[in-house]
Amino acid sequence: MQQKLLEHIAATAETMGQTISPNAAVMMVNDLAAYRTDYVLAALKLVRAGASRFNLKAIIDALEKVCPDGRPGVEEAWAMIPKDEHGSVVMTEEMAEAYGIAAPLLNEGETTAARMAFKEAYARIVERNKLAGISPKWFPSLGRDPEMRTTVLQEAVRLGRIGAEHAERIMPPDMLNLPDHTTRLAIEDKTPVSDEQARENIARLKLMIGKSRMVDGVPE
Repeated sequence: MQQKLLEHIAATAETMGQTISPNAAVMMVNDLAAYRTDYVLAALKLVRAGASRFNLKAIIDALEKVCPDGRPGVEEAWAMIPKDEHGSVVMTEEMAEAYGIAAPLLNEGETTAARMAFKEAYARIVERNKLAGISPKWFPSLGRDPEMRTTVLQEAVRLGRIGAEHAERIMPPDMLNLPDHTTRLAIEDKTPVSDEQARENIARLKLMIGKSRMVDGVPE
C-alpha cells in the first residue's frame, strides 16, 4: 500500500506541474500514516481536481472533506464555550487550549477581542494537530445548571462525541433518557453530578487553561 501511495503522490505532483523527490514523497506518506489509504487516495483526487498547489496541507484539507473528523468550526467552537460557571459543554482539548488564550480578555469584559483571540488560536491549534495526525479528544466540563448538564450530555452522545456509558457515569440514565440499547452503566456509577463534581469539572477546565497559557508563553 505504501508503494501505491508513493506512486499516486508522485503522479499528483506531476499532474499539477510540480516535482517531488523520492525522500519527500516517503516523508509525506509517513505523515499521512494515520489515515486510511482509500481516504488518502480520494483526497489526492480532490487535490488534483481543485487545489492550486500540491503540498501536505492541501491533502489534509481534502481529507477533511473526504472523512470529516467532527471538529467544530471556529464560530461553532466559540459559541459552545460556557461564559460562566453555570454553563456546561462537551468540548475538545483544542477548544480548551484556545479558550485559555481568550479567557483573560473575556474576564476583563473585552468580549470582541476575546472572540478574535479564541478564533485565531483555535484555528492555529487545529491546523497544528491535523498536520500531526492528532484526532480531537472530547471531555465534559459541567456547570451548576442541572438542566443544561442533561441537554449537553444528550447532544454529545447523539453526535458521537462521547459514548453513552461515559454520559451515564456522570448522570443517571433516567435523567438522560438515552435509547435503551445504549444503556450499559454499572450500578455503582448511577449518581447525579453534585455541585462538588461540577466544581471539579470547572477546576479541570481552569487547569487546562493554565497549561495552555504556559505553552503560549502567557504569564498567569
